[in-house]
Amino acid sequence: MLGIATLKWPRAIAAAMLGIAMVWSGWPLATTEASDACPDLQSAIDGAASGATVVVPDCDFRVTLMLDRPITLRAPAGAMIDGSDVWTAWDGRRSLATVPALVAVDACSTQQSACADRRRVWLDGAQLRSVEADPSSGEFAIDSSGHVLLGDDPAGRLVEVVVRETWMTVNASDVTVEGFTMRNASNAPQTGAVRVKSGVSRFTLRDCDLGYAAGANVSIGVANDSVIENCDIHHGGQLGVHLGGDGTNGYGNVLRNNNIHDNNTAGFDPEWEAGGVKATRQTGLKMTGNTVSGNVGPGLWCDIYCRDIVVSDNRIYHNTHAGIFFEVSTGAKIANNRIWENGWSKASWGWGAGILISSSGGADVSGNIVAWNYVGISVLSQNRQDWSHSATDNNVHDNVVIAEGDRYAVIWAQDWSGVLWNASSNNRGANNRYWVNSAEDGRRRFAWQGDKGSLSAFNTTPAENAGSYLTDSQKTTTLSDAGMPPGSDLVRPEDPVLRGVLVGLAAAALLLLAIASIARLRRRRRNRP
Repeated sequence: MLGIATLKWPRAIAAAMLGIAMVWSGWPLATTEASDACPDLQSAIDGAASGATVVVPDCDFRVTLMLDRPITLRAPAGAMIDGSDVWTAWDGRRSLATVPALVAVDACSTQQSACADRRRVWLDGAQLRSVEADPSSGEFAIDSSGHVLLGDDPAGRLVEVVVRETWMTVNASDVTVEGFTMRNASNAPQTGAVRVKSGVSRFTLRDCDLGYAAGANVSIGVANDSVIENCDIHHGGQLGVHLGGDGTNGYGNVLRNNNIHDNNTAGFDPEWEAGGVKATRQTGLKMTGNTVSGNVGPGLWCDIYCRDIVVSDNRIYHNTHAGIFFEVSTGAKIANNRIWENGWSKASWGWGAGILISSSGGADVSGNIVAWNYVGISVLSQNRQDWSHSATDNNVHDNVVIAEGDRYAVIWAQDWSGVLWNASSNNRGANNRYWVNSAEDGRRRFAWQGDKGSLSAFNTTPAENAGSYLTDSQKTTTLSDAGMPPGSDLVRPEDPVLRGVLVGLAAAALLLLAIASIARLRRRRRNRP
């Protein structure tokens, strides 16, 4: 163990007293916590032996790290990796420095205007809005030479420009990263600001706070047997977590006990890819114990050849699209989740569901409580010639579904001549319990080969066997015991234009709250003794 030449890192000293192996690699004396006094973290990593633990001081690191050996990188609360730099050289409102060129991407359709808008600039802790030219107060632009143009006078102000696309790249197996706050990156969509290279195994990210990347905050899709746990993952421009497997990697990964919220701040189209989590080509993925809320898009989404996944014991609410979305994939256990108020920006057919099984097979959906969503549980089949699929062997049983009005509590439907309803397809349901806020009056309530207006009619189909209604008191007790709201807690007008306006206003309010929160955080950092 090497000595620590500092009097300002009590957490590190305490760790040393506990016998944790620390590698400081000649880090210089630091008598302040200002970012320009931070030690060289990359040198410490490069000097660490395989298997070592590098304990990081409470400092604001403005770096991109490369982790290319099996180590543990452990940070105390408050240590930050920031993809921005403080810019102090200005000619009026025009920067003397230029922003670095971004890596070009071809992943976006022409409808994804947010793909090209990856630059981020902050003024006194408030994020500025990007415009093409002639910025006004609260805005910035970047000229053809890469200079930043501000709409406000930077004199005497803290200007931070995001200049790095990643916080760290992991290129080795058996790496653990703990405890960091990470902010601001200009990464491309479908990539993470924490980025794990293909073929890496047993990467662990825990107890971290990740926010404000332009694409996804973190991506581990091509890793194997890797874990993200106990992290706060929020305000990603496109996604909170991206898990894009490549067909040969992407098995055994775990998302556990994270808070994944308020992602898709850049306005990506949720029909393409946006929201809380999107995974593709994952085998054995487990998403358990997470809280997933306020994302513009689906909450938890596994799409395109996902196999044998588990989605359990999550709390999923206030996402604009489906709470859980399992699409053109095979094999899922979706169990014991608490899901409410999702899907209201996709309020058509069976799309805006708490749980949505779309052109997929082998999904076992059980033990969930699903309330106040546009649709409760949907099993849909379409002619998806882009991906091979089989809508067979789905089982929806022993759930509680709480619904309103003439919307579907459970819908099994297809819009082509598929096999969803064939007896040989083995699609089925049983023992689900329902509560609907109005008496049966012949309007749609369930669907199997057409709408069913009564539970007795639904009970005669393969989709339900021994389904029953809850009493009002049973409904209240069920929701109370689950820690779910006793009634609808969102304003959800049926008019889609008004609903869109309200969703937009809500998103703007969340953004303003986030800006204010970051401003307070940065003021506290500047005022540290």
